[in-house]
Amino acid sequence: MTPPRQGWAPAWIEWRNGEPFVTWYYLGGAPLGEPFYDQTLQHAQTPFNSLFAHRTDMAALARWHEESQGLPPSGFIFHMSRCGSTLVSRMLASLPCHLVISEAGPLDALARSHPGTPIERRVAWFRSMISALAQRRTGGETRCFVKFDSRTTLDLPFIRHAFPNVPWVFVYRDPAEVLASHLSNPAPAMIPGIVGRGGLDLPPALALAMAPEEYGARVLGRLCEAALGYLREGGLPVNYTQLPGAVGRDIAAHFGLRFSPREADRMNDAALFHAKFPEQRFEPDGDYKRRELPPAAREAAARWIEPHYEALERLRLSRVP
Repeated sequence: MTPPRQGWAPAWIEWRNGEPFVTWYYLGGAPLGEPFYDQTLQHAQTPFNSLFAHRTDMAALARWHEESQGLPPSGFIFHMSRCGSTLVSRMLASLPCHLVISEAGPLDALARSHPGTPIERRVAWFRSMISALAQRRTGGETRCFVKFDSRTTLDLPFIRHAFPNVPWVFVYRDPAEVLASHLSNPAPAMIPGIVGRGGLDLPPALALAMAPEEYGARVLGRLCEAALGYLREGGLPVNYTQLPGAVGRDIAAHFGLRFSPREADRMNDAALFHAKFPEQRFEPDGDYKRRELPPAAREAAARWIEPHYEALERLRLSRVP
């Protein structure tokens, strides 16, 4: 299978007999302007892509990596979900010199554990996929940042093995506020049985019988617990309350970035709008979420998330000069 050419981007991964195959869409040279990579792909579901979607094996992906290496990642963004990570990525993406890959399905799929596949083979796949996604689109990009799906926090050891020198952050938020958001509009990882049972080591029958607030709280707590263990080895904890200022200050310093006054103004302007719905002005909703959270959900958040949240806060504050 021949490798793709400029303008083609990975759309999704399909597994056949334990081997991944990549389907490619033609995106041209347009920037990744939507908050999430999958939204860009939805807009790219044109008649052309429906008819001529390109499909390759991983060997072709590796050859493309050798022929046209993408931008090396300047920083990784992990998060507990519904906590401001999209604000971080949108602020970074507001600068034309930045390419931001936000929750790309093919990348998250390759980060998952695949029993029986040697880790170095998985690392090669993962690096090649990063390279394919990080191709310059407008020609003016000089830095690339990757925001992963919240569930991929559980795969941090593998990602750190593949990219040991890339700085990373973990964004988190008040447990009650995050759980309230998921009870109102649950992400797939918060629904038992949809995405690997949210990383919980539970029998399927037990997970399916669990109340939504308890299951969601357990998943969110597990993500925070996982991040906490790795943050002690490096990485920057970022509380939602530090945003948006932390992007141009703490996160910039951690990623080794310097922004001009004009760039800082541009990022701050982006922060005035809703990260997931950029056509809307941002309105704080934390007080409403905490106030409307049912008692059972509040108890679940206190039991399953709060201890890890408090540990994250202790770690973050211990690093404040």
